[in-house]
Amino acid sequence: MAADGAVAARALSGAPEMRPALPSIRRRPAVLSARFPGIRLEGPDEFSSRGKLDRVAVVVQWASDNRLSRSVFELTRSLAGHGYAVLLVSSSEDPRDLVWPQDRPEGVTVARRPNVGYDFGSWAAALAWCPRIADAGQVLFINDSLAGPFDGIDKVLGLFDASAADVWGLTDSTQLGQFHLQSYCLGFKGGCLREEPLARFWRGIRVERTRDDVIRRYELGLGRLLRGEHFVVEAAFRYGQVIGDGSNPTIHGWRRLLDMGFPFVKREILRRPDVAPDGSLVREEIRARFGVEIDDWL
Repeated sequence: MAADGAVAARALSGAPEMRPALPSIRRRPAVLSARFPGIRLEGPDEFSSRGKLDRVAVVVQWASDNRLSRSVFELTRSLAGHGYAVLLVSSSEDPRDLVWPQDRPEGVTVARRPNVGYDFGSWAAALAWCPRIADAGQVLFINDSLAGPFDGIDKVLGLFDASAADVWGLTDSTQLGQFHLQSYCLGFKGGCLREEPLARFWRGIRVERTRDDVIRRYELGLGRLLRGEHFVVEAAFRYGQVIGDGSNPTIHGWRRLLDMGFPFVKREILRRPDVAPDGSLVREEIRARFGVEIDDWL
């Protein structure tokens, strides 16, 4: 994993790293412990019918009911259409079978599990359920915090294909005082998930009290691990091209990202428009650019 121009250390320009205080993990149970139910399949198992897994996408989803959004449908359909074996891991609180906006896309396997450990817990559970995922040449971990894609994802997936990095993300950030890949979309190449530092990281995911605890311990913690183990990392849309240091590019740079070909917006802006510059104009902007009503995608 020799370093090159894509190495993440470029982001901090030699500045000392500020490490936020982390919550104690003492007595916090592991997501993969026996006390928690594992994955159960809903419908056909597309994974078992495949031989070697070359491209895999694990999409995690949560909702209070059993309805899947159009965004999740279009994302999984697009990934399957580009040759990815797609595992949708749902932590829906509704035990009934998931309801798709249209017929479930071919090539998508649905797994259900309790909402334990947030997104990182679902990705860890997927790796434990199907260890062959770690062997795949390209693995994407994606969550459902995005609205879209409102346009084709060919460009995005092409950037992942072309990357020489070990670990890739759609965006990076120095928010919270530390350079890291934002965890709503992470890509792993060349079977690096098999390497012990990363395998140990995913086995060690624990139940945390809040989403902020998960971000600090696992999103930022993954960034520290990747630097410490000299993995090569790269972001498709680098924060310096989108927004200033210390900000969240997907929130504060949403319009610039759209200009750069990013076919999504964060759902958080739609729930709380005040968190983003011109956040109240997102619906109008999506309508003007893509000719769709964004509320139909939520």
